[in-house]
Amino acid sequence: MNIDGRHSAPFPLEGGRAGDGGGGGSAAARPTRIAPGGIDRARRLRREQTLAERLLWEALRKRKMNFRRQAPIGRFIADFVHLASRLVIEVDGPFHDLPDRQISDAARTRWLNDNGYRVIRFPEKQVRDELMAVVEQIVAATTPPPSPALPPSRGKGAPRYDVR
Repeated sequence: MNIDGRHSAPFPLEGGRAGDGGGGGSAAARPTRIAPGGIDRARRLRREQTLAERLLWEALRKRKMNFRRQAPIGRFIADFVHLASRLVIEVDGPFHDLPDRQISDAARTRWLNDNGYRVIRFPEKQVRDELMAVVEQIVAATTPPPSPALPPSRGKGAPRYDVR
């Protein structure tokens, strides 16, 4: 607050002051709140994993890639999430083929994308039958793209300018 009692504008480069609830910063930088009951639901889902989820979890753990399983994100529980690359992996059973479920999955993916996450979906059957191919796709998605090529170096002793 200013001396005259009015709120001042947030700092332009910081997106606001800490604790002011200001609307600065990108969606990817803001933490997402976990819905009430989300942690208990996630714990239950970890205990009741499907076979495909269990196989994928074991394969990802062997890679030591710091995935979380059944992780609450907002009002959703992601099957697997790699927070460093903001990648969500969903293992979809036959229930996800129903038209109503496809609509809600699309809304869920849209919400996750709007909050800075990328989503990859795999059918349960594909995870069970082609586990290593699925793991390779996931590893490729978590790896950052290579940096653009730098221009060639002049080398030591090379002239800076063409002097004629």
